[in-house]
Amino acid sequence: PGAGGAEGRVIAVWGPAGAPGRSTVASAVAAELGRRGRTILVDADPYGGSIGQQLGVMDEVSGLLSAARLATAGQLEERFSTVQRGLDHRLSVVTGLPRPDRWTEVRGGTIEHLLELGRTHGDVVVDTGFSLEGDPAGDLGGRPGRNQLTLGALEVADDVVVVGAADPVGLSRLARGLVDLREVLGDRPVHVVVNRMRPTLGWSEKEVAGMVAGFARLAGLSFLPDDRTTVDRALVAGRTLVESGESALTKAVASLVVALRVGVPA
Repeated sequence: PGAGGAEGRVIAVWGPAGAPGRSTVASAVAAELGRRGRTILVDADPYGGSIGQQLGVMDEVSGLLSAARLATAGQLEERFSTVQRGLDHRLSVVTGLPRPDRWTEVRGGTIEHLLELGRTHGDVVVDTGFSLEGDPAGDLGGRPGRNQLTLGALEVADDVVVVGAADPVGLSRLARGLVDLREVLGDRPVHVVVNRMRPTLGWSEKEVAGMVAGFARLAGLSFLPDDRTTVDRALVAGRTLVESGESALTKAVASLVVALRVGVPA
């Protein structure tokens, strides 16, 4: 548990369709938090998780499915450590679904229970899916819809990080996504991360901030530079960005984590 018995915070990383970099940002934030204290990274993407593969965790057993089975048996709290895979002495990961079709094995309330347990051990970063749509057919059938993993994580989260790509298509999707997210979160503020920012787009950070500001109540706005070399090096090695060495991207992630912890823009 955290120092003095204090609970950690749950940080949900969400973003619209189009691969804006949700998983990369989630793993990078978790790794940076792991430098500062106990942190758990949870892959809750109902469309098939990639966190384990990104970080070189190739176990066939899914931490999320194990947690679902233990929660059903009422044993998740006492066996919580068994659903995690340690990456180092401060950072562990709960791997996601091995196949997208296995979302049906995660009963309603599992992700909420998992995240609440996680916060008693430290900070929790949860990588979510892109879709916020409900599933009326699922409600009629007495089981949660596919996107309940995402919606449940957002409900439990203390902080919501919204990731969007810096290009025209990505910013358009981000704007629409922020409107959709407001219907889920209400007036809760979110921290927007504009990913893969690069000078070739011809926009300044101030101009991009002006595009984003009107679509959500912002707790903060951060920019991550387009650093393909650093990201590729980490992916090929199965390591976190923090482990790949200092770069402009890792410095920007560190600033983002500071902003999340103290509540001011990076």
